[in-house]
Amino acid sequence: MIPSHLDFKRLKQTVTIEQVLADKGLLDALRKRGSRLVGPCPLHGGDNPTAFVVDVDRNIWHCFTGCGGGDVVEMTRRLTDGTFAGAARYLAQLAGSTPVPRTPHARRRTAQRFRPFTRRLRLDPSTAFLARKGITQRTARRYEVGEYQGPGMLSRCVGLRLLDPLGRHLGYAGRRLDPDKVLSRGKWVFPPRLPKSSLLYGYHQAQHLLHRGAVVVECPWGVLRVTQLGNPAVALLGTSLSTSQRALLLNLPKVVLLLDGDQAGRRATASIKAQPVNAVQVNLPEGLDPDDLPDEGLFGILAQTQLLPF
Repeated sequence: MIPSHLDFKRLKQTVTIEQVLADKGLLDALRKRGSRLVGPCPLHGGDNPTAFVVDVDRNIWHCFTGCGGGDVVEMTRRLTDGTFAGAARYLAQLAGSTPVPRTPHARRRTAQRFRPFTRRLRLDPSTAFLARKGITQRTARRYEVGEYQGPGMLSRCVGLRLLDPLGRHLGYAGRRLDPDKVLSRGKWVFPPRLPKSSLLYGYHQAQHLLHRGAVVVECPWGVLRVTQLGNPAVALLGTSLSTSQRALLLNLPKVVLLLDGDQAGRRATASIKAQPVNAVQVNLPEGLDPDDLPDEGLFGILAQTQLLPF
């Protein structure tokens, strides 16, 4: 039975499929084509790069290889417990209206699905990709970031080590360098079933400074650039703020939202500002990310928010 206080019509108007996919760690496998998201289907786990399409404007989806299609409610139902009541509770969680109860059994299932990779890989911090981003080798070594030369998931990627908020090793994510793979599979590769929505990249490394607040960006490169200027920074690894991420930010005295200067970034900024987080926003010029700016430009933006000095 669906709880009477959960209004499907309101939830469909409030939460987007893009937000759900981001919260589930599934958005980075898709790529933008105008007002659509295209990629492998997150429901049946295929690898066809054009099997799944999200119409962002209409907030509907379709899988051409057998899963069918529908609205955000149907997508959420299939990604959660298979019931409409469960989908309603999950969407309400994203909308910020009510928490989703997590049973011990559900927590055990999540733990069984994801297995951390704790072995350390050798990464080259001298890669030209990081130099173009304005990231120093010293910063790259501190965050364990660099080009991976071996085979496997991170082949031809700039890898970065992932830690949970307590500093436990989870594995590695990778930013693809092969342009063909970027076009067909997207820029980023993450470990299978990584609980991405519970992470804030850079949170553990910045813990000793978080009593001052933090700059929130979308991408790890923004964390590294802002950190080089002496400011604590964390990344959402996407464009939505999950309940777990919000809980980490609620205890901070100040949050500066420095999301990308595109439509998705502006939507995410507005959504986060509507939540109970002590946040101020900075609007970047159209089409620019924090790591696109020179140091003096980034420094000036942060100074205007009175983050420099704290």
